[in-house]
Amino acid sequence: MAEAVPQLDDHSDAGPQDRIGAFLFAWARLSAIGGGAVLLGICGVSVYSVVGRWLFDQPILGDVELVQMACAVAISAFLPYCQMKNAHVIVDFFTQSASPRLRRFLDQAAAWLLALASAVIATFSFVGAWEAYRFGETAMILGWPLWWSYVNIGPGFALLSAAAVYTALTGRGAAQ
Repeated sequence: MAEAVPQLDDHSDAGPQDRIGAFLFAWARLSAIGGGAVLLGICGVSVYSVVGRWLFDQPILGDVELVQMACAVAISAFLPYCQMKNAHVIVDFFTQSASPRLRRFLDQAAAWLLALASAVIATFSFVGAWEAYRFGETAMILGWPLWWSYVNIGPGFALLSAAAVYTALTGRGAAQ
C-alpha cells in the first residue's frame, strides 16, 4: 500500500503551522473531542437502557431515537478532524501505481468535492432545522423537536467544508 498507517504515538504531525491552518486544526480537534463526549454519553444511555430492560423490564423510552440523533451529531463533529489529519479511509487499489503527481491531483479534486458536498449538507441542515422548527416537527417517541439535531449537525459540516477547502488549497495531506 502507498499510504503510511498513522500510529497512536506518532506525534510527528502536530498540525499546520500557518494561522488559518492552525485555527482550523484547533477547532477540528475541539469538535472531535466534543463528538467523543457525545458518543460516550450516548453509550452510557444505551447501556443504562439495556440493563434497565434486562433487570427491571424498563428501558429508556426513545433510546433508539437518542442514539440516532447523537450519532449523527458525533459523526459530523469527527469529520473535520479526519480531513485535517488526512485520516479518511482511502481505497487506493486503482491509484497505487499512479504517479505522485496524479495522486496529488486526485486528492485535491476529492477535497474540492468534499468541500462542496459538505457545504451543501451544512446549508440544508440549517434550512432543515428552520423548517422543522417552523412546522413543529418532533421525534416520534420522545416528542423532542427535530430541529435540535439538525442545528447541531450543521456546524460540523460547515467546519468540514472549511477544512476541505484548506487542504485543497494547501495540498496538505495530499499524496507525497
